[in-house]
Amino acid sequence: MRKTKIIATLGPACWDESKILRLIKEGVNGFRINFSHANREEVLNSLRIIRGLEKKNVYIPIIGDLQGPVVRLGEVEDFEISKGETVYIVNRTKGNVDFKEIPLPDSKVYAEVSEGDILLIEGGKIRLRADVIEGDKIKCTVLTGGIIHKKKTFAIKGKDLPLPTITEKDMEDIKFSIKYHLDYIGLSFVRDKGDIETLRGILRRNEAEDIKIIAKIETKSAVDNLREIVEASDAVLVARGDLAIYFELEEIPEIQDEIVRISRSYGKPVILATQIMESMVNNPLPSRPEVLDVINAVREGVDAMLLAEETAIGKYPVESVIWLKKIIVKAEEKKPAKIEMMGEQIYDKFARGVVILSDLLQAKIIAFSRRGNTARRLSRYRPKSDVYVFSPNIKVVRQLGILWGLKAYLYKGESEGIPLEDMVEELKRQGELSYGDLAIATAGLKEGTTDIIRIIRV
Repeated sequence: MRKTKIIATLGPACWDESKILRLIKEGVNGFRINFSHANREEVLNSLRIIRGLEKKNVYIPIIGDLQGPVVRLGEVEDFEISKGETVYIVNRTKGNVDFKEIPLPDSKVYAEVSEGDILLIEGGKIRLRADVIEGDKIKCTVLTGGIIHKKKTFAIKGKDLPLPTITEKDMEDIKFSIKYHLDYIGLSFVRDKGDIETLRGILRRNEAEDIKIIAKIETKSAVDNLREIVEASDAVLVARGDLAIYFELEEIPEIQDEIVRISRSYGKPVILATQIMESMVNNPLPSRPEVLDVINAVREGVDAMLLAEETAIGKYPVESVIWLKKIIVKAEEKKPAKIEMMGEQIYDKFARGVVILSDLLQAKIIAFSRRGNTARRLSRYRPKSDVYVFSPNIKVVRQLGILWGLKAYLYKGESEGIPLEDMVEELKRQGELSYGDLAIATAGLKEGTTDIIRIIRV
């Protein structure tokens, strides 16, 4: 069983049913909806396809990724700017191309810009230096040229802008996520644990606490407040692209290592995103640096890798998944790095004991998990053996789909206790267990606990 999971972003390259089914067949374990670009009609069609597979006992988690408080340019005709050229950023909804005006209709930004600041357009593809600030007009020198397009993102290198945690658009997308029973919500531009608590409060008020929150680490404040954010969230996403707005490129690998280590140490699933297989947006093969990058991440112990443009708009969405799966399998020939665990409770230590025993006996693990707590504890300790988890809660089954090393099944029986015999029989039917296999069964007698163990010879 492949341990590290693959998440694919839905988009024009894979909206149709045949592509979605092919992606799942080739190894996709979860899908992401990018609310920054998603077409509602296409999203609903994709949800229908993915949820329809549950009739065949295929349960795929869906992540709704909020756009967050993004600053964007106004309306302007496309025009090219070159290194060394002088351009002007103006506080208007529309810019004049003849005067090299770049419209930025957001007064809050102008109060934050200082002379000498580096201004980034479209994630840093275009870089400007702020030379003279005259109220709502900034005279700039082009450091990295390119083509200015309307509505592209704007940021100030190394600075967090004073923006709301959740925008009006985000609220609409949260309501959509609740209405259509999405499994996770990705919160963009998290700055501290208060941002997580704000979203959790919204979910609570809408009786949707069963939706898990993924904290996207993509700001300087998030890195500074990493531990409190990790503790407050249900999962963590390393958004390397936006981190480059706040840090130098050579700093990103070390920051990535720290985010993965801290997330794993607190037992929180961690997802790696941005430029995983970026060359495959236009090419049928990955680059050597991408292969090495994936192998290093897998051996760091990330739970999942998230493909963005590769599957959303790329020419080779299916091939990207096939290659990523192939590289992951090779990387998993070595066990992930060991780390020091933080915040372990008694039931966490019990789960660690189950994993140690499983490794010693070379036994598979079978778990019954009503709310997913037992399953998450087992995944946390990265067992060598395969882990099969049964839950009577369909949402829990979906959510476990992106956790390291787990294979989740929906328990449809009526047993009020721990349905050990039912689980073993189902795994035998699935071909996961056979005569002579050794397995360790674990569960919690009370909800939220992990406190029983039994050794089974099939």
